[in-house]
Amino acid sequence: MWNRPQQRVTLTSLTTRAEWENFLAGFPGATSHHRYDFLESVAAPLRCKFIALRVVSGDRPIGLAPLLVKQLGPFCTINWVPFPYLGPLVPPEFIPATLSALRLESRRRRALNHQQSFSYAVTDCGVGGFTSTTDRTFVIPLSGRSDEDLLAAMHTNRRRGIRYARRLGLEVGPAKTGDFPLMDAWLSQIYAAQGLSSPYPAGAYEQLFHTFRNTPGWEFTASRLDGQTRAVLITLSTNHCAFAWQYAADPSNRSMNAQDLLIWHAIVRARDTGAVEFDLVGAPNSGVAEYKRRFGALERNYTVLQRQTRSHRAANAATKYLRRGTA
Repeated sequence: MWNRPQQRVTLTSLTTRAEWENFLAGFPGATSHHRYDFLESVAAPLRCKFIALRVVSGDRPIGLAPLLVKQLGPFCTINWVPFPYLGPLVPPEFIPATLSALRLESRRRRALNHQQSFSYAVTDCGVGGFTSTTDRTFVIPLSGRSDEDLLAAMHTNRRRGIRYARRLGLEVGPAKTGDFPLMDAWLSQIYAAQGLSSPYPAGAYEQLFHTFRNTPGWEFTASRLDGQTRAVLITLSTNHCAFAWQYAADPSNRSMNAQDLLIWHAIVRARDTGAVEFDLVGAPNSGVAEYKRRFGALERNYTVLQRQTRSHRAANAATKYLRRGTA
């Protein structure tokens, strides 16, 4: 457990996107979910505002703290979003002090829920009233590995599925505008089967496609059979790692293994463009965990810190406010 930090830090606003990106390039723990363009683009569909903060110790900038703030009347949530890793990027010795500063920011903004997530496991601590939980993702090492090495590490059924998709004649190529309404529909079916709603509204992925399809680090791909789209994948990258952010396949044709082939192509492309890892991003249940593990991925733990208000009055007020807005 961390001792009470001796360092003191302050949070200040960044004035330029370039400043954010310059900081980002120097942090090995940075993920695609820390990219300025990603955070700026997903803020609107999630009904949030992206606030870019710099962490400063004395007069020295030491890191970044991204906030996605969703306003709920007089209250808000901070980083309560459907993707991980959205936490501060600071040297490990400054994490406790940074969390204390973020707690004060949370109180100032009257946050009902506040989450900070790391891309790696950190020592448990109770700084600022955050509770710590461990989650998991699955990562495929890429450095120095041939196609044969990567395939050999996979489960037999996964290799078989990729080969079967090839024999069927499935082809992988750039996504097109018409692929994203299909992606919306497929994901809606998947979430509905679990009694959930899709976290991103219809049209969000298509808008991202139009905005970023020619932007380095964004890849929009699809697998097709006889010209008909069977699966779609959005991959984001940093200098060292590629992340399979969103993907979906036609539920009525699962046996085609169109999604498996699409992910395989993304893995190979990531390796060939210099990435050292391919992150399959999370595992909400054991079935998803097993699916990702069968790609030869290694389980990796990461830390999620959460802080929720104890004020029932505040929570009830926010609920009433939201109900008035939807009436």
